Amino acid sequence: MGGFLFVFGAFYDSINGMKNNIESKIQEIMNQMQDLFQNAVGPRNRREYMECHGFSGLDWHFGLTPEQIIEQKIPANVIGCTGIAKLFCYLANRAHIKAFVVCTAKYDDWAAVKNGENKIINGHQINAVEIDGKLMVFDAGRKHLHFIDTDLKPGSFIDAMDNGNLEYMITAVVPGKDFLQMDTYQKLRNLYTSGDMNKNIFSIIPKH
Repeated sequence: MGGFLFVFGAFYDSINGMKNNIESKIQEIMNQMQDLFQNAVGPRNRREYMECHGFSGLDWHFGLTPEQIIEQKIPANVIGCTGIAKLFCYLANRAHIKAFVVCTAKYDDWAAVKNGENKIINGHQINAVEIDGKLMVFDAGRKHLHFIDTDLKPGSFIDAMDNGNLEYMITAVVPGKDFLQMDTYQKLRNLYTSGDMNKNIFSIIPKH
């Protein structure tokens, strides 16, 4: 019996060690991102940055690749949550960590568009990594790793901004390598309305 308890304890310690190791790697990547943003060049406001560099159009910052963000030292406020989520997935892949992007739409905007209003759906892209067989959700744009409690199902409401309010709705969970193909607002809008960047239809049913 004592031998069994020893083996079980060693197994538990091993699993716990793996979990802590993954969390440490996530924090290291987030630290690397913070260093990149601290050394960013140019205006921190997207509109001013685009004017300064002669860029225009709604799709410009959605089309940025992680490589461009790193090489051009683009500020976090310019690339927005979409670019931050892409960048985390890119760096996580280099660290041999499989990452996902959790797409969330502000419910009031989402509902207005579903009711026929022609407006932009504001959203907030965050990340997830599998730990102990479960996808753990967090905002890679923060300084410190903090997991967000959610059942991670499309249609479920989530405190995406980590401010105590369930004003956003999960619309898709996308593997990082696939999210890198998201390069226009229309594709992101499709993820908000159908969970598929190539389908412009409403198929998300909110969970109440």
